[in-house]
Amino acid sequence: MPSNTLITAFQAFRNDCIWLQTVYNMFASLYQSGDAAQSEIMVVAAPAFFADLNLVLLDYFVLLVCRITDPAVTGKSSNLTVSGINEFLRSEALLTPEIEAATKRMESYRSLLADARNKLVAHADLQTIKNELPLGAHTDEDRDGFFTNLYFYVDEVGRAVGEGPLDFRCTAAVGDTLDLVRCLKAGVISASGHH
Repeated sequence: MPSNTLITAFQAFRNDCIWLQTVYNMFASLYQSGDAAQSEIMVVAAPAFFADLNLVLLDYFVLLVCRITDPAVTGKSSNLTVSGINEFLRSEALLTPEIEAATKRMESYRSLLADARNKLVAHADLQTIKNELPLGAHTDEDRDGFFTNLYFYVDEVGRAVGEGPLDFRCTAAVGDTLDLVRCLKAGVISASGHH
């Protein structure tokens, strides 16, 4: 029987994963929709705002991925991370080889982003900035693989602790973001006098 401490930690961790998904969905619906008209509306409505928001969401995505895949302990503080949850699972004999394998695959993606988080997002590393070093490069397949492993991990841990799986790929932010674009489009059309 899982401890209340483990169950509570897992619930909080899963909420962090849902927030990561929400942030990514917002970014994807704004900047990866492939809709040229939507991109044009953002440029016409508020070009600097949407360019800055793009950078903010990218930085925050990197930060959130690294945050949930940080070590279990930093200094004297325990972290609510994959490794931290795994420590709880291990201590209660609930850590499975499948959970460990998903962890390793997520850590592999983290390794692609860690320097960007450490040298550009969380800190401003002088040499990196001075030399304009590109950090954090990865493919869509790398990112999609991370999310696939995250869903698997969260579902497997959910089963192990008696909480069950939870599909959080779709979040409210996508609809809200599309509503924003629709309002912008209506405002731009109205302001230009077109119907």
